[in-house]
Amino acid sequence: MYSITQSLIEWLDGLGYVASARPNANSVLPFVTVERTGGYVADLLDHATLAVQAWGATEADAEAMAIDIRNAALLEARPAGVSRIDINAGPYPFYDEDTRFPRYQLVLDITCRLIDN
Repeated sequence: MYSITQSLIEWLDGLGYVASARPNANSVLPFVTVERTGGYVADLLDHATLAVQAWGATEADAEAMAIDIRNAALLEARPAGVSRIDINAGPYPFYDEDTRFPRYQLVLDITCRLIDN
């Protein structure tokens, strides 16, 4: 089974970020989370919408991480199974009231394979 969320997490790890599907009690700043927020399937392709959130010690750190991730999405080799990445929105501040950690978010529209080959 192919998971675009897992593929993106592994890609971010390869770029040097600590990435996961959600923060946990052991999360140490800085880190990145990846959450699928929508999308659709057509012509045996998954057109996924994912929120990528950069969490930093300061707002400037979180913003810098989000900008780096945006630029990597546009300029670096794509994650395994991905044929296209579009920046839907961001990065923009997305402060987390629960943790009070600074966070910036960008939204990616990703076209990728539907299943493992």
